[in-house]
Amino acid sequence: MKPTLPLILALFIGNVPALGADSPLPHRQTLAPGIEVCGFADQFRSANCGWVATAAGTLLVDLPRGIAAGDYLKIIQRATGKPAATLVLTHATTADAGVVDDLRRLGVKRVVLSPATYKALMPPTDKASASVAPTKGFELLVKPTNLGNEQNKIIVRPLDDCFTQGGAFVYLASAKILFAGPLVFHGPRAPLVETDTAAWSAALRDAATLSATQVVPAFGSWGDGALVDRQLRFLTELRRQVGYFIAQGRPHDDLQRMVSLAPDYLVWMPYDTPLAEDIEHVYTELTVPLAPFGGRPPAPDDATPHALVLIGDQPHEPAHVEAGLRPVFAATGVAPHFAVDVRALSAENLARVKLLVILRDGLQRPQAAGQEDYIWMTPEQEQAVVEFVERGGSFLNLHNSMGLYPDDGPYLKLVGGRYIGHGPLERFRVEVVDRQHPITRGVEDFSVADEQHTPPCDETKVYVLLRNRSDTGQTAAAGWAYEPGQGRLCHLANGHTRESLAHPMYQRLMRNAVLWCLRREAADAGGQ
Repeated sequence: MKPTLPLILALFIGNVPALGADSPLPHRQTLAPGIEVCGFADQFRSANCGWVATAAGTLLVDLPRGIAAGDYLKIIQRATGKPAATLVLTHATTADAGVVDDLRRLGVKRVVLSPATYKALMPPTDKASASVAPTKGFELLVKPTNLGNEQNKIIVRPLDDCFTQGGAFVYLASAKILFAGPLVFHGPRAPLVETDTAAWSAALRDAATLSATQVVPAFGSWGDGALVDRQLRFLTELRRQVGYFIAQGRPHDDLQRMVSLAPDYLVWMPYDTPLAEDIEHVYTELTVPLAPFGGRPPAPDDATPHALVLIGDQPHEPAHVEAGLRPVFAATGVAPHFAVDVRALSAENLARVKLLVILRDGLQRPQAAGQEDYIWMTPEQEQAVVEFVERGGSFLNLHNSMGLYPDDGPYLKLVGGRYIGHGPLERFRVEVVDRQHPITRGVEDFSVADEQHTPPCDETKVYVLLRNRSDTGQTAAAGWAYEPGQGRLCHLANGHTRESLAHPMYQRLMRNAVLWCLRREAADAGGQ
């Protein structure tokens, strides 16, 4: 029987002699033939580095700590029999410049890093030098790049969108080893200030698709692929709690008291417990002026359709709404910008997108002494939505997005219906009225556990596509569409539960609705 790679690696690693405490690299381990990792003490933030033996020479990943560069290179030369030719930096600071200089002086010809990491390593001394090309021997990567070959891919993926100080990860495809860089912290606290936690989370989701079996973080203990999931769960839960807090309209003074991560999101308590500054940073990210674009609004010449997606209220926790909507945007090629801060709905922000999606009601519930519930949508916001649609914008109005909004205002008149309540959480039928419309193409009648909303609508203005029917025979419009002015609007009544959002027929309805609203239904009909 041919031995498998995991068996070979296990035998190889098992035969590596243990290093004594007096070794210059006491925390060194062979992860696979020709691939080694070294860890350093707390005074160096428990940083890690490693090397990979390739046909072209030895590739270094990150910098040694507490050991002279020359001594480190001699160890590598003995281990691989090949000189160190390339250094990849997944992170760096100005304090690292001396070590990099030493390695280059001792034979490293090529230093690969992201532009922001280069700036962190060698900050410009003045504005004039900020745009000067990097020093010879430095190679700046702005997109994922293979430093190996097709048989042994060494993928370096820049992370400058995640970290102000820059970053990257290195993936060794054939060995399924991920040198994660600042993407993963495992032991030391993950500092959140000067990061974009939304971009960071997205990069972690991308990294998870690599299915790495061994992960080496920039800082802390290395382990298996669960480290990527742990970091993602940590960020997701922190953003979920802060986002839900904001979506309810709760006062900022209550933030630190209300946000607390359960032990299963923390494995090194209290060392990885988020600090007040971390929680405050996420709050700032999720509120205006940074929300909804994270300080990076779409470029005017960006051909990708972008969407402003306002979600979450007290009965509808935003994280599960986002999880239900993300597959819709992925399938339709739309770039979503999720917002939980109602102030993100403005004429200025709508001018930057093609599609508006709302799944939340019109009430804020501060739940604080002396503060009553209030309707949040202002006359300026109502007018902004109306003008956006009538001038050619697209609006997908979901579930409770007619509920508790200003009575008889321009917003509800635009949507074409009004909220009058809903039944209990129970199974009911959703029936297709017109199977030929692009929004209902491929949709069959279905049963779903949800709240049966029963909104009256103006059938002289809107075109009803769906009706819902309870077991007791109560029926109501469950979806409609029409073209106000130069724009398009669709309302779909389902969407309270995770089950209803994830239902295959409802996912299809939402995909079709997005395409129809954006006037892309004809081009995409074959994929529906």
